[in-house]
Amino acid sequence: MAIKIVCSSCGFQNDLGRIFCSQCGLKLDLRDTSMEALQDRREFDFGKLFRWLLSLLVLFTVASVAGLALWPSTKVPVYMDAAGSRQVPVKLAAILRALSYNKAMTLDFDEGELNGFLAERAKVKNLKFFTIDLKPGAFELSASLDWKPSAKQTYLEKVKVPVTLSLRGGFQGGVFFPERAWLGHLPLPGKAARLATDFFASLLPDIISQQRLIDSLRSVAIEERRADLTLAPAGQ
Repeated sequence: MAIKIVCSSCGFQNDLGRIFCSQCGLKLDLRDTSMEALQDRREFDFGKLFRWLLSLLVLFTVASVAGLALWPSTKVPVYMDAAGSRQVPVKLAAILRALSYNKAMTLDFDEGELNGFLAERAKVKNLKFFTIDLKPGAFELSASLDWKPSAKQTYLEKVKVPVTLSLRGGFQGGVFFPERAWLGHLPLPGKAARLATDFFASLLPDIISQQRLIDSLRSVAIEERRADLTLAPAGQ
C-alpha cells in the first residue's frame, strides 16, 4: 500500500510528494502520514533472505551428492573369457599346492580369464556386473547391484536403488594399496574409501581368507590386460 499524507483540513489522503492538498489546496504537513500506511512498511529482512539462500544451498548440495552417488557409472569395456571361471580356481589351487611344498612360483593372469571368474562370482552374489580392468601398474574393480532398503513397510518392498562401486589400486612389494574409490560418480575420500575395499573383499571371501596365499605374494607386476605374480613361502 502506498504511503499517503493526510490533509489536516479535509482529511483527504494525498500521494507522497505533494505539497498542497489535491482536494482543498491547504499546504500539507509531511508529519501527517497515515498510520495505516506506516504499518504496511517493512524493513527488508536480510537475515531471512540469508537463511533462505543457505537452505537452498544445503538442499542443492545434498541433491548433488545424492545424484553423484546414485548415478551409476557405465560398465567399463573389458576383455572377457568365460573359461576363466574354471582356469582361475585351477591356478589358485596350483599356487596353494606349491606353497604347501615350500616352493616358490610365478604365474600370470590375463584380464579375460579374471573377468570370466568374476562374472561367475557376480551371478552368485546377485550383482549386475563385477569386472576388473588391468592397466599398467594398477587395476580397477567395478561392481553394480540393486540396493534394497531394509524396512518392514510394504510400500518399500519393490524399491530398488542401482548402486555402483569402483576401486582403483595397485601393489607395492606384494602389498595392496588402494588409490581411489567411487560410489557411482561420487569420489569417496579418506576413510570412506574403506567402504569400497571392504565391499570387494566381501565378494571374494574364499580368496581373502587364504592367509598363506596373501602372505606369499612377493611382487605383482600389472601390465595392460595382464598381471604377473611372484609367490614364495614365508622366509624365502
